[in-house]
Amino acid sequence: MARALTLAIVSALLAAPAAPAQGLPRALPEEVGLSGRALARIGPALRTWTDSGRLPGIVVAVARHGKLAHLEAMGYMDVATATPMRTDAVFRIYSMTKAVTAAAVAQLVERGRIRLDDPVSKYLPSFAQVQVYAGGPAANPLLRAPSRPITITDLLTHSAGLTYGAFGRSPVDTIYNRARLLNPTRTLEQFTDSIARLPLLFDPGSRWTYSMSMDVLGRVVEVASGTTFDRYLAEELFTPLGMRETGFHVTPTMQGRLVTAYARGPGGTLLPDKALVGPEYSADGKLLSGGGGLLSTVSDYLRFAQMLLNGGELDGRRVLKRETVATMMRNHLPAALSPITPPPLGSLYGYGQGFGGVVLLDSAAARTPTSPGLYRWCGYAGTFFFVDRAADLVAMVWSQVYAGCPHPVDGQFQGLVYGAITTR
Repeated sequence: MARALTLAIVSALLAAPAAPAQGLPRALPEEVGLSGRALARIGPALRTWTDSGRLPGIVVAVARHGKLAHLEAMGYMDVATATPMRTDAVFRIYSMTKAVTAAAVAQLVERGRIRLDDPVSKYLPSFAQVQVYAGGPAANPLLRAPSRPITITDLLTHSAGLTYGAFGRSPVDTIYNRARLLNPTRTLEQFTDSIARLPLLFDPGSRWTYSMSMDVLGRVVEVASGTTFDRYLAEELFTPLGMRETGFHVTPTMQGRLVTAYARGPGGTLLPDKALVGPEYSADGKLLSGGGGLLSTVSDYLRFAQMLLNGGELDGRRVLKRETVATMMRNHLPAALSPITPPPLGSLYGYGQGFGGVVLLDSAAARTPTSPGLYRWCGYAGTFFFVDRAADLVAMVWSQVYAGCPHPVDGQFQGLVYGAITTR
């Protein structure tokens, strides 16, 4: 009788849904068509980056058929204190926030609160008067009216005419830099009103340039939903998906697991961020950046990525329609603009622009073993993920150095993951 009770308890535990902190249910690699021996090569290969000091720490995760087959941490969360990297470490994910923002916009499109062809000025009146740069110096630029209004789709595909400032050398980039738009003391409303007063780099829809457009969309979400951006994400995405450790501000449970971010110093040495977490992540931070403001863990983001792979559903909770996710994960740029011109901070060839991430169009140009349709993006401090629907695969490699993206370790990791696939 005791044996039967024990077996019943064990069976119940095995059948129970995986706890959110775990990310996804675990499986042996061979159970999901992966080679355990090949996955075991990932650690030694990537430790060359941490052992040499080129990267402080790394966390990797590989999931297939909805189950986590490989999770590993190496190196340090903080080099000075030799604090070992943890698989549940909290990272600044920067531009990987964009895919989350795109999902929020997609939800509101489903609910009839937003239309993709709506002019942005319908939600943000300050954009009704936006002008386009037509020449001259940054101090006294010539301006003209745009050929058409900016639409929601333009923002989602970085074709609105906005820029980032820090990555370009045009007079418009200089104007952006001087405006100091990403000030953590500003609200999203103040941010969007400020950026609407700056000139566009080009006419909406005429070019592709990586930009602050997803930050503008964060404010569109607020206006269309009637609630703050952080609350919308928490209630409509993070809670349903079991993402307990993703947000704009540091929570008490994150303490002790925040990685130290680093920049490159002279000779390539790693210099730590002066503050473990900047003011934008504190309770005083007001700018809820839809383009790069989230903190998260590998396990949390794995659940978001798996939801995309599943077509909008995870553990019985549907947050997006299947056709909506398919729309997010396809190229929306016209042939004249595809593949996109690689961003200044890294090589990214053979890709078109989806909503919140890029989509592989040409495997040969990208020099990748994957098939067209792969959806991916990365963060400025070294976080990277990809979703491959053809292989039913999600994988990510995260580090914490301000080096732009893609980082060379991304491609190396991707090759190792695909080398582990044993069944298609």
